[in-house]
Amino acid sequence: MGEDVEQKGLAVAARTGADNRFRLDRVRIVLCRPRYGGNIGSSARAVKNMGLGGMIISTADDFALAEARMMAASAGDVLESAVINDSLEGALDGFDIVLGTSRRVKSSRQRIMTPQEAALLLVRELGGGRAALVFGPEDSGLTAQELSLCHGVISIPADERCPSLNLSHAVMVVAYELRRTLSPGEDQVRSFGGPSAGEYSGTLQQVESVLDRTGFFIRNPRERVMLHLREIFSRGIRTSQDARIVRGIFRRIAWVVKQERQAD
Repeated sequence: MGEDVEQKGLAVAARTGADNRFRLDRVRIVLCRPRYGGNIGSSARAVKNMGLGGMIISTADDFALAEARMMAASAGDVLESAVINDSLEGALDGFDIVLGTSRRVKSSRQRIMTPQEAALLLVRELGGGRAALVFGPEDSGLTAQELSLCHGVISIPADERCPSLNLSHAVMVVAYELRRTLSPGEDQVRSFGGPSAGEYSGTLQQVESVLDRTGFFIRNPRERVMLHLREIFSRGIRTSQDARIVRGIFRRIAWVVKQERQAD
């Protein structure tokens, strides 16, 4: 697999013709020689969380299937349908673009990219083809020979004091970047927008009415209180005076509620 990944992208585009839209379900996670059932199950969950196309397990040692099932949780279907292959070469057969993962990249002659760069590349180059993202075993990662089967290498930036990520965490980081790149709007926090002038005025009137009923204005000047509340509603509680006003209001409301309950 000595071709550059861009060359593979051109070949894929020519072969797949009109069906050239990138989809997350065209990407498979390949776990090479994984050791722990918990990581396998958690990786399956990451695959389903991010909407990828499935998982392949290559040359795995015996692992605790019960532990894998427990960690997979609602992604048990991904775990149960994972393809088991005796060799990495066999596992990668039929894929158009293959990217390995490694933290030891200083001596690599292959193209090195961050998860975000890899996601951008796949969205741009894969088209209607199929991609495999290969992750090595927990203790040693992919060997140089295994990385040579890949068109490029993904390296996740991490603190140099602890650069090695948990297997399933690495899977999630790369899968998340893929999903975020394909659907950038999904990672935006939902915005409800600001209140209209009518909503803002109506809220203040309702608060004023409640304070009137509780007798709050008997000892507190109405105009000054409402002025402070208008400022608090527009910018939040920012001073100790703001906090005292809000707490005073709720103390009064609580007192009135208590009196009404005792009267009943």
